[in-house]
Amino acid sequence: MVVISLLDVFLQVDMVIIPASTGQMGVLPGHVATIAELKPGVMSVHEGDKVVKYFVSSGFAFVHSNSYADIIAVEAVPVDQIDPALVQKGLADFTQKLSSASTDLEKAEAQIGVDVHSALNSALTG
Repeated sequence: MVVISLLDVFLQVDMVIIPASTGQMGVLPGHVATIAELKPGVMSVHEGDKVVKYFVSSGFAFVHSNSYADIIAVEAVPVDQIDPALVQKGLADFTQKLSSASTDLEKAEAQIGVDVHSALNSALTG
């Protein structure tokens, strides 16, 4: 079993798959100690035949050699609680902001919004 800390809850699970900045990373019992940056995407928590998927916007995963993992996410929302209409609206809004941005700061903020909403959209369709 892998013990993960997520949203101030400790769970004993068989495996967790996280969206690391270097690609999808599976964490199993006895995993080598690792620190991974999370990118916007889907984190899958596997417990027996049950799989719960969460959308995480960013954060870090700290995997310890004793089969404990701390998932520190800025946001973690069960995928089945995401409203597709709001995702589409947010993607359209941030895309428009990106095209009309005049400063580097406005461009960076709009690009982050586009990236997160694109990842949310992928989570809903994938």
